[in-house]
Amino acid sequence: MNNFKFLLSLILAIIIFTGCSYFNKLKEKLDYKNKKEITVQESKEPSYDDDIIFYNKYTDAINKLRESGEGVYKDYLREIPVTSGINKNTLIIPVGLSLSVAGFERTLKEYKRSLFDSGELSKLKASETMKNEVEPELKNLLNTMDEYYLIAKKVSDYYSDSEFKNDLSRIKPYDEEIKSAYVKYTEAVSRLSSALKKYKPKREKRDPDSFSNPDERSSELMIGSYGDILDAAEEFYESFSKLKFKGNDNEALKYFREYERIFEQKKQNVLSAEFTEKTKFMKYNFEDYFSKTSDKFTASGNKFFSDYQNFKSEEVFKNKYNEVIVNYNYMVQSYNTSISSINSVMKVR
Repeated sequence: MNNFKFLLSLILAIIIFTGCSYFNKLKEKLDYKNKKEITVQESKEPSYDDDIIFYNKYTDAINKLRESGEGVYKDYLREIPVTSGINKNTLIIPVGLSLSVAGFERTLKEYKRSLFDSGELSKLKASETMKNEVEPELKNLLNTMDEYYLIAKKVSDYYSDSEFKNDLSRIKPYDEEIKSAYVKYTEAVSRLSSALKKYKPKREKRDPDSFSNPDERSSELMIGSYGDILDAAEEFYESFSKLKFKGNDNEALKYFREYERIFEQKKQNVLSAEFTEKTKFMKYNFEDYFSKTSDKFTASGNKFFSDYQNFKSEEVFKNKYNEVIVNYNYMVQSYNTSISSINSVMKVR
């Protein structure tokens, strides 16, 4: 009898122990599952930092795509004479154009793979509103650049292989094609830039004199000066891009004059400031590199506005308009290079 009671107690203890163990494991599994589901859900929600990374990556993409596209058109204008001046005996050596077109192809292919073939751009996170507005504009730009590239390659080969000597009839149509493709390309760049600009992180303005460290003070002066100049340039570009043949240039001219004023003001601030051996390169870059691209931009702008009311045809208007845009884009590129060099050395922002 005692043995039976002992056996019964033992069985009951085993059942209770096993049951508790089972429920504890079940609870652990449920807790783990819930925790995992919460973690996964949280990782899907883009953060403010994701938006900043998205913005910076897209800004870099725009700059590089703009640089390659502008390079093609600039070399075309520089190396190919006006259509009326070309005959079968004209000496044309479009080496720069050929190299620019080849570089254009590489850059275009790089960003198409990045966006369409599981590359870096395709994996970027951002808020739904930002991503849905900006990403389609990049896709549109890449498609537009596809057309631009094919036309530019055709035109480049036409002159590089001296085909024009045997067939002069394609000179004018090709000229119209590449200029039209360039305009569509700049419009696509403008749309993407405008869409991205809405999500631009607010620029933090800091007083350089509030920094006791001379190198930090110089860095803040430069970053603030570049930022104010670019803000003025973007205001001009937004107005100028809407300008039409025989339209009203008052607003664009107003923003252009404001850019000139801001640039000269910031230039004087930079050139009169003190720099250490570590930061002198910032002043030299501004004086020898950025200022020269700005001067070319303002020179082309002043020429455009002085002749605007006297343009005799839309073709002349487009040519002069494009010259301003080309020089504007080179100024923006020099801005990006200058800011990158400051940040890479000082790491202030």
